[in-house]
Amino acid sequence: MKPKALLSKVGLWSATAAASAALVIGIAPITAKALNIPTEVTEDGKNTYKKFCSACHGEEGKGDGPVARSMLPKPRDFTRGAYKFRTTPSGSLPTDEDIYRTISYGVPNSTMIPWDILTEQQRASVIPVLKSFSEAFEVRKPEAPVAVGLEVRPTEKTVAEGKKIYEEKLECWKCHGVEGRGDGPSAAEQEDDFGFPIKPFDFTTGKFKGGNSSRDVYLRFTTGLNGTPMPSFAKELTDEQRWCLTHYVISLIKPEETSK
Repeated sequence: MKPKALLSKVGLWSATAAASAALVIGIAPITAKALNIPTEVTEDGKNTYKKFCSACHGEEGKGDGPVARSMLPKPRDFTRGAYKFRTTPSGSLPTDEDIYRTISYGVPNSTMIPWDILTEQQRASVIPVLKSFSEAFEVRKPEAPVAVGLEVRPTEKTVAEGKKIYEEKLECWKCHGVEGRGDGPSAAEQEDDFGFPIKPFDFTTGKFKGGNSSRDVYLRFTTGLNGTPMPSFAKELTDEQRWCLTHYVISLIKPEETSK
């Protein structure tokens, strides 16, 4: 497919994503800054976690709840302090806002649903509970969120450059496949840091686990996904190159897959 054709898909996807985002905003605030997040574990937080979270994540947050064995990917083991979806650099703990956002919006293509049935305060009350499962939060603090400047405008040139980075510089196809379907030659060998099989993401679905905006995709390339084989490219790629890779990955979305 030529870059021009790919670019037209970027425009279509962007319009769709914007419309979806407008609907999702009603679920919860973009950040938790406007909420009163408890600094200590509360009874409300413990009760909310036990009722809605422990079946998957376990009573002690080890990801070993009674229904966890039937799930793939496995529920997060909070005792490790390794959170995939963050605005903070690779290896850093997440901010409270990062945790709140994941609770509120869920993780598409997984069993982690958006917990919009809970009140904003219930969602906020769970955050100290999750943090209490890991000693990491006792000995260090999250690093400052990475700075995201103005997005490089998507053009035929940026999509073509992103394709070159995907295929040649980083060889992303080895895991994610030539067409981005998560079916590369190394896909079956991937495991997370806990030893569980993990499937490389299928970009064609358009349902990105950390958020569907171009900024969200850019952040994944910048922060990496702690606990998984997906690294940060903050050192390997310049800021402009990460935007180019973002534009190319978005161009891999196939409308027929997004409706599934």
